[in-house]
Amino acid sequence: MTTTALKKWEVQRRLEEIDRQLYWAGSVGRTDLIARFGISPQQASADLKLYLDRVGQTIRFNGSIKRYVPTDTFKPEFIQPCIEDYIGWAGEIGHVVTTVPLPFRSASMTVLQALTKAIHQRRSIEIRYRSLTTPEGTVRRITPHSIVFTGTRYHVRAFCHRSEEFRDFVLGRVIETYTFGDAGRGKEKDDAWNTLIIARVGPHPELTAAQRTVIEADYAMVDGEAKIHIKQALLLYLLDQFNLFEQKSDRPATVQQIILLNPEIRQLSR
Repeated sequence: MTTTALKKWEVQRRLEEIDRQLYWAGSVGRTDLIARFGISPQQASADLKLYLDRVGQTIRFNGSIKRYVPTDTFKPEFIQPCIEDYIGWAGEIGHVVTTVPLPFRSASMTVLQALTKAIHQRRSIEIRYRSLTTPEGTVRRITPHSIVFTGTRYHVRAFCHRSEEFRDFVLGRVIETYTFGDAGRGKEKDDAWNTLIIARVGPHPELTAAQRTVIEADYAMVDGEAKIHIKQALLLYLLDQFNLFEQKSDRPATVQQIILLNPEIRQLSR
């Protein structure tokens, strides 16, 4: 990166910070930029002026707190607000978003490194993999193409040379890795991976009208449904996470809350 490009990148980061302070925290001042980036008061003032020249009257200076605050017409210029943006930014400035702790699904970094090398070098790799039916592990050769996080565990999507089909291998169950070799079928041949389907979910029909309104708001539903675009290879994990495998659940509507509106796609998860 050239010196000029680096300076432009640094200025861009500071303008994004002003956006975030205004949008997420409700105000911004020179001290925010000085503390965050270690710049001089003069540079912080210059950045704020540059930002003001861009946004005009959508922010104003509040003399009582000596900070800029957004007006009703304010819209961020340099970021796309979303919950992921806030989570990342909040963690950086010491306001980490708290997450619910879950049981740790282990994965060897040595194993992960070998698998990622095989992915990036487009090669196959021999692994010893254990399962509930073969807890001692069996040796097989796979050609991995993607690492997947399901929300509770990591697995590698790969072509299995023994079964001659694409499968998911839980990272924590790969005991050892051995030699690299010629690649088998690649990601472009993984039909389930490359097929995008739409899962339509809606409020449980046994909920009251008022309760359905709550669920529709929770899941940003439009006209009583939310459309989830997902790879066919990942559909299994979506159905499992929300208990959507069966058309009729034994769980009360207030516990189940959502149902699958296009149940015919269940067969695609097999």
